[in-house]
Amino acid sequence: MRRFLLTLLFGLFYLGAGFSIGVWYAPQLKLTQLPPSIASLAKKVPWAKSIVGADNDSPFEVYDYPTIKWRPKLLTDSPGAIAQLWTTYEWTDQGHRSGKMNYRLTMFKTPNRPQCEVQLLDDGGFKITQFVASDFHPIPGAADIMEARDSHPCTEDEYKRVHDYSVK
Repeated sequence: MRRFLLTLLFGLFYLGAGFSIGVWYAPQLKLTQLPPSIASLAKKVPWAKSIVGADNDSPFEVYDYPTIKWRPKLLTDSPGAIAQLWTTYEWTDQGHRSGKMNYRLTMFKTPNRPQCEVQLLDDGGFKITQFVASDFHPIPGAADIMEARDSHPCTEDEYKRVHDYSVK
């Protein structure tokens, strides 16, 4: 009986302490931005969707690491042209020391464009790596849509640091 009461008292004490700390830090936590991986997990839980608001300025449309669906980008050289990038990371060895980034670049309303350069940028807008997408093929049944799929060698650390992309 004594052990039960002590366990109950300690449980109530730590419950009260945890609740008090949560109430104390809640306003500060709402001002911080969640990392993309935590935000994508919170969107999957029904009761936690209110924690993560819709961020229209985010470069990610879907962030489900290691798969990222990036928001579409307007191309400046063609009026009305849009590019959208999907990436996923895959290890090429058993020790997880080297890997490659598989990508799918979809181009809308870009007729006769043989290739384009894609730069992957960090959160400050500085280039981490770049690749040239050149093997475009038309999508059957969809007019004015072309797609390129390939891979680019990079480390997982570089892939995790990518926060945005640009298409030229």
